[in-house]
Amino acid sequence: MQMHTISRYETLFHRYPFDFIILSVHQVEDLEFWTQDFQRGRTQQEYNERYYKELLDLVQNYKDYSVLGHLDLIIRYDEAGVYPFEKVRPLIEEILKTVIADSKGIEVNTSSRRYGLADMTPSKAILELYRELGGEILTIGSDSHKPEHLGMDIPETRNLLKDLGFREFCTFERMRPIFHEL
Repeated sequence: MQMHTISRYETLFHRYPFDFIILSVHQVEDLEFWTQDFQRGRTQQEYNERYYKELLDLVQNYKDYSVLGHLDLIIRYDEAGVYPFEKVRPLIEEILKTVIADSKGIEVNTSSRRYGLADMTPSKAILELYRELGGEILTIGSDSHKPEHLGMDIPETRNLLKDLGFREFCTFERMRPIFHEL
């Protein structure tokens, strides 16, 4: 989703009886991350800040979702390395505050291991901040694009979430979270 696509998603939301919707951003300004089109011509600071600003604008303006998916996806495609969390923390904190205030959640995406990333997706720092701010609604997804990836690394992720102080994860029914013990 992007800011200029909100109306399309609002129309779709009202056409179907969804149980669960992940809000995710894979491009900004119609420019893809994986091709480096979005990053090209920008400094690492510029494209990271622009990415998180788009996420903030989306969660402030669109409410028909269950969880925010792979919140720090830009890390997967950042050829300059991991941008320091503290530099984008204010934006991420505003995103998380909005998500929590709207009774929405975040997805923990296990594909970070499959992609060889050094941290979880979202990062442990983001997950710790989410918990500190009172966030409780978490889903765990394997982001499977192949049958062999289905459910990959979910048991390990559950243990990592316990280590971070979380006690529950959620599934959804009719857009409402159902809590389960980790």
